[in-house]
Amino acid sequence: MRGHNTNRAHQQGNILVMFTISLLALIIMAALVFDGGHLILNKGKLQNLVDTAALHAAKEVGDGGTQDEVRQAVVDILRLNFAHSDNHELYDAIDISNSNINTTSNNITTQLTVDFSLRPDPFVVTTDEDAEYVMVSISQVNLDNFLADVMNFNKQVSAAAVAGPSTHLEECFDDLVPLVVCANDTSSDTYGFTQGELHVMKMGSTGSSSIGPGNFQLIRLDGANGANDIKKALAGEVDGESCFSLGTNNGSVPTEPGNKVGPVSDGLNTRMGNWPNGNTLNEDDHPRDTDTCEGPHIELNAAGDDLEADAELKRYSYTSYDENNMSCSSPAIMGDIDTTSPALSGRRILNVVIGNCTGETNGQNDLDYLGVACFFLTQTTEHTGPGSYVVGEFIEACAAEGSPSGDAVDEDGLYKYVLYHVIGSSNS
Repeated sequence: MRGHNTNRAHQQGNILVMFTISLLALIIMAALVFDGGHLILNKGKLQNLVDTAALHAAKEVGDGGTQDEVRQAVVDILRLNFAHSDNHELYDAIDISNSNINTTSNNITTQLTVDFSLRPDPFVVTTDEDAEYVMVSISQVNLDNFLADVMNFNKQVSAAAVAGPSTHLEECFDDLVPLVVCANDTSSDTYGFTQGELHVMKMGSTGSSSIGPGNFQLIRLDGANGANDIKKALAGEVDGESCFSLGTNNGSVPTEPGNKVGPVSDGLNTRMGNWPNGNTLNEDDHPRDTDTCEGPHIELNAAGDDLEADAELKRYSYTSYDENNMSCSSPAIMGDIDTTSPALSGRRILNVVIGNCTGETNGQNDLDYLGVACFFLTQTTEHTGPGSYVVGEFIEACAAEGSPSGDAVDEDGLYKYVLYHVIGSSNS
């Protein structure tokens, strides 16, 4: 009996030890769940704060701000974001009340640092006012503990972000037509054009082209040249994107000499519901626009290099097209169109390259690329030499998709502000 009782006492002691160990394990697991999750959550919030501050700082640099103004902008954006209820704990843990903006060390507070560099990688801290890249760092942020004190767990987080201009972007379009219109003003965002203004988007066989003799405002897109390529491209049969850079490097557009009368007419007129017999273009692959209305045919002037004086009065306008959509009214007329044929809205909106034609001569040229403009195709194009001109109404400058080129940004280049990886950081 005595031996039996002694064995039971040993068992009860073992259970107490196991219970104590299990309880400690549960506390450790709870600490990992509560405190670990809490740390990760606030680390993410802190990273978002410095990412936003760095992008804001980079834009301030791009707008011409001094380094002191950039530091102030960082403090201001942090204060604005700290005011959000989700960031109350970080607000309590990060003291920016005594910010030193006019500092040569870039340490605005003991926790907040704003540094500048001429390059994003390697990021070399400099006081050079030409530096376009900014690093915002916040360190030694102590978070509240729940069960972490049991394990002497230090819940302290830091974050850093670098931002600045991207590499030079190319403007990319997937629906260009092989036409070029010469800019009236190479420095204007609208190229010196007025909304609603009519333009000759391709010359006929008469008159003198501003590009030079032998050129009729046709261009080569992505190496495509020749009559058949021109015809298909004008019909909207595009193979891949066409990308251009502004100002330098590949910022030029090669012209395609020759009039290409038949191909131009065959390609463009599919958009107006005309598919010539025996043509390789068809209504299924190259549908007409839903609105093929036209006004009285607009002629060229006596010199053959511009539109007749009353062209604005005779046209079927983009405003009417946009509002009516197949509701033709006087003086507009509707051509002999099979209204049962396939149709697609917007086929008469053409993306046309704008070039700088100043000082060009005859033969094949490379024009400076200035951008792309949207034109409304006003009327059908005749299938004869003198009548093979193309008339369009200027709508607006067309937006493009930007793709990094890998080239350094220049003052004429297209770019955006982006975040860069901070060397040595796994979170930026």
